[in-house]
Amino acid sequence: MQSEAVLHAQDYMQVLRSRWKVVLLVFLLVFVSSAIITKMMTPQYTSGMTFEIKHPRDLINVAVGGEGNPIAAMADNNAYMQTQFEILVSQQNLIAVANKLDLPNEWEMDEVGAATKLTHMIEVMPRRNTNLVDIKVEMEDPRVSQQICQAVVDCYKEIREEKENGVINEAINKRYEVLRSRQDELERKADVVRQYIRSGKYIQGMWNDYAGRAAPISAGAEEQTLQQLNNNRLQMQAEISQMTVHIGKLQGLKDAELLSYVTRTGLLTAESYCSAKVRELNNRYTEEENNRTQMLLSGYGVRHPNVVRLDEQHKATREQLYEELVGMRDSMVDQLDVKKSELQDVEQRYSQARDRLRDKTLEDQKVKNALEEYAAEKARYDKLENDYIADKMRLMAPRTSLEVYSMPGLATVPSKPNYRLNLIVGAVLGLMAGVVVAFMSNYFDTSIKTLEDAERTLGLPVLGVIPQDAGLLILQGGDSPDAEAYRILRTNIELKRELFRTTTIAVVSANAGEGKTTTLSNLAFVFAQAGYSTLMIDADLRRPRLARYAELKSDVGLSTYIANGADLKDVVFRTEHDNLYMLPSGPIPVDPSGLIGSHRMQSLLSEVSKRFDIVLIDSPPVLGVSDASLLVSRADATLLVLQPRKMPIKALLRAKSLVQNAGGNIMGLVMNNVDITGDTQYQYYTTYYSYYSKGDNRPEPKPLAVQQKEQAEERVLEPDAGEDLY
Repeated sequence: MQSEAVLHAQDYMQVLRSRWKVVLLVFLLVFVSSAIITKMMTPQYTSGMTFEIKHPRDLINVAVGGEGNPIAAMADNNAYMQTQFEILVSQQNLIAVANKLDLPNEWEMDEVGAATKLTHMIEVMPRRNTNLVDIKVEMEDPRVSQQICQAVVDCYKEIREEKENGVINEAINKRYEVLRSRQDELERKADVVRQYIRSGKYIQGMWNDYAGRAAPISAGAEEQTLQQLNNNRLQMQAEISQMTVHIGKLQGLKDAELLSYVTRTGLLTAESYCSAKVRELNNRYTEEENNRTQMLLSGYGVRHPNVVRLDEQHKATREQLYEELVGMRDSMVDQLDVKKSELQDVEQRYSQARDRLRDKTLEDQKVKNALEEYAAEKARYDKLENDYIADKMRLMAPRTSLEVYSMPGLATVPSKPNYRLNLIVGAVLGLMAGVVVAFMSNYFDTSIKTLEDAERTLGLPVLGVIPQDAGLLILQGGDSPDAEAYRILRTNIELKRELFRTTTIAVVSANAGEGKTTTLSNLAFVFAQAGYSTLMIDADLRRPRLARYAELKSDVGLSTYIANGADLKDVVFRTEHDNLYMLPSGPIPVDPSGLIGSHRMQSLLSEVSKRFDIVLIDSPPVLGVSDASLLVSRADATLLVLQPRKMPIKALLRAKSLVQNAGGNIMGLVMNNVDITGDTQYQYYTTYYSYYSKGDNRPEPKPLAVQQKEQAEERVLEPDAGEDLY
């Protein structure tokens, strides 16, 4: 993943390197445009001031009807300060500013239009978590900007104080009305209290001493009597209930069970139920039973005279105790009837006392309520009266709605345009726009861009990479830095010659202007420099240029040889460089395709392939005319010259298809006019060419095959030494 990311980054950088001119052009266009626009902008001057908006609740405390605070309530709203900020630039405030400075007449518009214009000049900036406000006014005239800045604050202050004074006056008037109505209500409640005093039941002192915290009149003995009767009633009810339960249980019990229940429930210890005799018999019975148990434990038998005598005595005590318990039960029934009779009497007296106390309490509560209402109304009236007096005094006291911390100054330096900022923004935007345009143009560019694209798309090997703006080696010489690129191309062709059995090589391109003629000329030069007898044939009979590149002037050439039947020695010329010959195009014919496709053209190629080591044929563009198809079908091999970022991929594929359909054998590709300095994948070419740019200028050693062929030709040509070798 990391290697892929690095690869993508290199691809992006490659796009920028290959299209740096586009990036630079767009950058300069945007940068210069921003500079011109900035220079044409009208200077703007800014005046500003800082002030604090005071909170109304710190200054005013007005209530209507004794409840609420209209201004303080308004200030309690969380959006109050934000509302004040909006009021500063509201139409009402700005119209007041415009009228104060007579701006409608100066600007020749109505006050609404002047206020709208001011809206675009004024900026209000509240400071976070404070009541401080920064206000700025920006316009062409610095003096007017200063005046507007001050007027905005002054008009806001006047409008706010006028509004608050109106609210206070309205609240005071309403308070006075409420105060009058409360005075009447207070007098009515006082009359109610006076009626109770005149009845003689209550004392005059309660009028002045009562504070509304307790009942004015005590219930006295009535309440104590009622409480005592109620306690007696509850106690008797509990006793009757308990006796009823015990009697109900005792009715069904006899002898031992009766004694067990009385002992277990504690009735023997209750003096109100049990007599002294019953308790005495029970104690004797228990003591006798304990004595018998002690005698048995001491070793006495059950038939012992003492034990027998104790048993008889114990039996007599038990029978007497049972008789007394039955009598106690009957006595409890009689006591229950007496208790019920007493309870009825207490209930009657309790009911009468309760009715008397209720009537007394109701009467006292009425007096208490009257006193409470009077006291509450008196307190409310006093508060209203005090607030009314305080608010009238507060209305007359000076108030500060805002406090200024910095006054607006007269600007001497324009705040806009900001030349430095605009130029920086223009430079950044220009660079971004240039990068975007570069990537967009690269995205929509369907041409072949790199060596890998060419080999992958066309399925052909790249035999040579020719640097950008390579010159003519015929004119520059073999020590030119560009010569090494053609030597590499020559070496790759030499390695493929045996495979293709190549002597005649057609050099073609998809379209004109891709540098095939220059490539052919320089390739022929390095072949000749290596000792190969090399012939250049200018078969582009429509726009011949090869003779002009070699600075050769002739009226005869290929068209003369084919059309007029001239001899080969009359149309082949030796150049000023060793082993390098040229067959120019000759006069431009009427039917170039007919000449190229003639039998004499085929004979020419057969003849020159015997006399020369390498024959390079310059042809018209493949996509332009049919001449190129005829040439590639007659040549041993074909070199397809292409220029990166020039022709669409579809056009190159079409050119390849035409060559192959015509029977041509494409040896490989030559990438011409490549910017090897701006493309990282060609950096090794740059280093290599620079290394050999000023090397040893001694002639290159000739290949062994070339040396042997030259010796054979010399032996063949010795008898006819006067004939030109072409």
